Amino acid sequence: MKRDLTIVGIIPQYPKHSQQNIYARIKMPPVGLLSVMSQITHHPRIKEIYAIDENNFSGPQDSYGLPDHSFLQAGQPAQIALFYGGMSNSIPRMYAISRQYKTFGAVTIAGGSHVDALPQEALQSGVDIVVHGEGEETMTELLEILISGSGVSLNRERLHQVTGISFLDETGAYIFTGKRKPIEDLDELADPDLTMIKFLKKRWSFVPINRGRGCNWNCEFCIVNKRYGKYKFASVDKTLRQLIKYNDLGYSNFFFTDDNFAQNPDDAIELCRKIGDYKRNFRKKIDLVVQVRSEVAENDELIEAMRGAGVSMLAIGYESPINEELRAMRKGVTAEKLITRSQKLSNYFYLHGMFIFGYPLNENAQADSSFTIKQRCKHYIKFFKKSGIDTIQVLNAVPLPGSDLRARLEREGRLLPLSLVGWDKYDGLFLCYDPRPDGLDAFDLQNMPCLLMKNKYLGGFIGRKLNYGNWLNWTYIATIGFPIEFTGFYVRRFVRNLLEKIRARKLQRNDWTLRSIFSVPLANAWKDIKRIWRNLFVKTYAGAIVSRWLKIYRESDYNNKLKRLFNDTR
Repeated sequence: MKRDLTIVGIIPQYPKHSQQNIYARIKMPPVGLLSVMSQITHHPRIKEIYAIDENNFSGPQDSYGLPDHSFLQAGQPAQIALFYGGMSNSIPRMYAISRQYKTFGAVTIAGGSHVDALPQEALQSGVDIVVHGEGEETMTELLEILISGSGVSLNRERLHQVTGISFLDETGAYIFTGKRKPIEDLDELADPDLTMIKFLKKRWSFVPINRGRGCNWNCEFCIVNKRYGKYKFASVDKTLRQLIKYNDLGYSNFFFTDDNFAQNPDDAIELCRKIGDYKRNFRKKIDLVVQVRSEVAENDELIEAMRGAGVSMLAIGYESPINEELRAMRKGVTAEKLITRSQKLSNYFYLHGMFIFGYPLNENAQADSSFTIKQRCKHYIKFFKKSGIDTIQVLNAVPLPGSDLRARLEREGRLLPLSLVGWDKYDGLFLCYDPRPDGLDAFDLQNMPCLLMKNKYLGGFIGRKLNYGNWLNWTYIATIGFPIEFTGFYVRRFVRNLLEKIRARKLQRNDWTLRSIFSVPLANAWKDIKRIWRNLFVKTYAGAIVSRWLKIYRESDYNNKLKRLFNDTR
């Protein structure tokens, strides 16, 4: 059978303002689209299959500085174009490209959480077929319908045979073929091949490893549980195989994309131990970042295994230091527990905290709903100091399509119109709903998350002027600060370690050695110093990002739009 078809997968570019978000600055592709494409690479008719990440692109550009798909299509025409529709803020760009590929004569197919929740919008915006839920098995079946002896055609009559898709029939009527049964065994899927991405501008900051899907929690603002259901995961061997593959390609930094890496603790421990064995046996350098809930602090065995595997940073969705907001979110935790757990975890890992400021409360909210924005701000600053968090990201609540939060705000008539807040603004940097029922001012709420990050990374007015770029901090730590700080750290570590050894000896544990008394505190004090340097570097880098975002925001007309809207509805 002749190989004569080309398939392209496209990860659309973020809007300009979102490119100043720290997650956009990190070069790391989403795994979902690449996983789907990896299942069909051996189709007998496919000659070429490749992906383009517009956020990390060095290929031909058009007059607007965007990837030039016309040029790419002229050189190698694609008959099928697949689109990643998981990020709402990149949806306008995705629709623009999908319309373009329709003019090329390609069949356009999109998947991801946004189009999954709003398929009719996508089908009216240049997308021929929307894939719901997991797309690996669906895409394989779709190719059997779309590809014929004469090439590729949108055979609408036969599309009914594929479960889990939406499309418009010959009359323009919306058709949904029904919910597809979830994939049960992730080990049966081919490993995602990240090397399918062409025209990379920069090496990836982190290689994403997707071990599992779904979540056993049910937070109101999240869509993971709604889309994938309860947590399921691939085997340890499959996960380790992916990590080794990209480590052999020269990558040492990895990010586990599971929303909660520790959702199945026993398997997470087994995986971490095997990664640790691989590191030691082959003398490999591996640095891991994982997303977890604070409950991981209760599992000492898992903490030890993660440290052995090379986990350096935990990304934790704290969301809020205010209990009433945590209850509204359905987080299942209190602010007091978050602090206690974080203080423990900070002894072993760098902590990156993610927060949602001024979460819209529901009808069951009581005492804390009377907090002013300034009072909430004080809670946050106090929480940052007490919990030992190294870095933070504070955003506005985003009512994502498909989430319970969006459904509630829609029922309450609180969503701002898309004509004012388009999908490109759904990145957490812009207010997307009416906060007045919570007694909050829209303008203050819009600005406060960024001001909190500004305070964290740039300091106050005097600090920003006198200590621009943290030059005073760098000068101090590079001169007299090093011996002063190191001595202080060592003394504290030595005393703490000595007291622990005394308690252990009373329990008849024979670990009283000169090395354990003097060397262990020395090593830990050095880690404390490295933490200061690392956090100062991050603070300087993040400060520059926040400054650029504030500049873009000030130059936009968003505040004036908010004023016009709320003045008109007052």
